Amino acid sequence: MIFIDTDIFVIEKLFKDDDRYSTAKKFLNNDLKDKCTSIYNLFELLGIASYNLNTSELKKLLKGFPEVYNIKILFPSTAYESPEAFMEQMLDKTFIKIRLKMNFMDALILNVAEEHNCSKFVTWNVKHFEGRTDIPVTTPDLMLAPK
Repeated sequence: MIFIDTDIFVIEKLFKDDDRYSTAKKFLNNDLKDKCTSIYNLFELLGIASYNLNTSELKKLLKGFPEVYNIKILFPSTAYESPEAFMEQMLDKTFIKIRLKMNFMDALILNVAEEHNCSKFVTWNVKHFEGRTDIPVTTPDLMLAPK
């Protein structure tokens, strides 16, 4: 699966004057198979968009997100014996990432991508993830470049 980071959706949805807008839009509209993102990315996008969209628009974005972007939403693994065990494991894995100089949200997001064995991680913020995961990290423009 090709994991897509929040920043690409933010630019496509909110920043049409950004130099990367046309690439973000083209990448998100590309007919790539197995596109995914995490529930954390979706809610990060909603939080950022809340400054620009009204409640109705936010609800529409939340409910229609998988269909609009033809994307699967990934959730953290919850196959633990208790909520406490889930939280302990999730926070332990997150702390390992934080020790690698990652912020909390990026660490949560990367953990989900790794749990689901994603084949690529696509972001404009390569430096936030590169060297902190075995998943190849790339940008939308490199994904769109002819092979």
